[in-house]
Amino acid sequence: MEPTDRENYLGGGDPMTGGESSGPAPLYISPNRIIFMSLLSFGLYNLYWLYKTWRHYREHTGERVYPIWHALTLMVPIYGSFRAHSHFRTYGELADRAGLDIRITPGLAFAVVLAGWFFFIAIGSVASPEFVEVVDPATGEQAVDPETGAAQFDVIEPTRSELITGLFLRLINVGLGIWMILHAQPRLNYYWHNAYGHRLVSMALGKGEILVLAFGVFAWFSTLTGIMAA
Repeated sequence: MEPTDRENYLGGGDPMTGGESSGPAPLYISPNRIIFMSLLSFGLYNLYWLYKTWRHYREHTGERVYPIWHALTLMVPIYGSFRAHSHFRTYGELADRAGLDIRITPGLAFAVVLAGWFFFIAIGSVASPEFVEVVDPATGEQAVDPETGAAQFDVIEPTRSELITGLFLRLINVGLGIWMILHAQPRLNYYWHNAYGHRLVSMALGKGEILVLAFGVFAWFSTLTGIMAA
C-alpha cells in the first residue's frame, strides 16, 4: 500500500481499493459515523464500539475473546480503564505482526476511560437530587414516618444552572470518548484495508447500535426536559 493510502485512513478519509475479491468484509467505520452516533447516543456509543471492534477482532483472528463482557467492563471503575488499554494494545500487536505501523496509543484509552469516571462523579455531585434528613423539632433527632417507621428525608432537586453544568460536563466527557475512538478507528480501517483490500465495506447498522441510539435519544430528551422544567 502506498503512503497516500495510510495518510488517507489516518486522516479519516474513505477506503481505497485493492486486494483480491472474495466476499465483503463489513469492518469499516467512518469517522463521521462515530461523531454522529457518539453525540446522538449521549456517549453510550463507546460501549457499542468496544463490543463491535472486539467482535471484529475475534472474527478476524479466531481467538477466544468475549466482546460483550469486554465492552461491559467500561462500566467498572479502574478495571475498565485497563480493559480499554488492553483493547488498544491488542490491535497494536495485531498490526505489528502484519508489519504495519499504525501507532495506536493504549495509554490514551486508559486515560480517557479513567477520566470518564471522574466526570461521572462530578456530574452526579452537581446535577443529582440531594437528600436531607428531616429533623423532628420535638426531639432534635431525625424524623421517622409514624406508619412505617422509615427515616424521613427532604429531596432538594438540582437547579437549572446545576443541570446545565451537568450537561456541559457530560458533553466534555462525550467529546473525550469521541477523541479516543477517532484515534483508534482510522488506524483500524487502515489495518482492515491491508487485510481485505476492496472487499472492505462499511459496517451495517446493527440492532445493538439502534438500541444504543434509542437510549441516547431518551437520555437527551430527559435531560433537556429536566432543564426546561427546573
